[in-house]
Amino acid sequence: DPKAPQPTIMPISIADRDEGVDTDILAQAAAGQPQLTVEQRAAERIAWLKNYAGIDYMVPDPQNPHARVINPVLLNITQGPPNVQPRPRQDLNILDHGQWRHLVVGVTALSHANKPSVTPVKVLSDKITKIYSDIRQFAKIANIEVPDAPLPNSASV
Repeated sequence: DPKAPQPTIMPISIADRDEGVDTDILAQAAAGQPQLTVEQRAAERIAWLKNYAGIDYMVPDPQNPHARVINPVLLNITQGPPNVQPRPRQDLNILDHGQWRHLVVGVTALSHANKPSVTPVKVLSDKITKIYSDIRQFAKIANIEVPDAPLPNSASV
């Protein structure tokens, strides 16, 4: 069974991670009222996964096209501190705050693992250099000096 490629998880900021950790669930309905499903109670957490990480909580079941299952990506995120032999989840109770916290932290860690290694300053420096290159010919017509050299190293680290 070849390993399926991992989805690219959108980069998640620390503030968004903290907001995710603090995302609460709805209380169960009072006795005698129709009971809420797990998806209804965890709607805000499920929305956080989709909006901040780009991950669906439920996906089509590969074994049964008429059923849906918890996304295997979520099931594969380890629980517990990484320095204490983390173990993959066997199940995921999205209503359990401890499991939810580990899930958010794990998803955030995966999002940072997917970040490009190029720094934002380097990207900006390259874009500015490209803009200079693009406008140089027009600037010459107007007798405007545009530097040929890329930005100094201090701006490209």
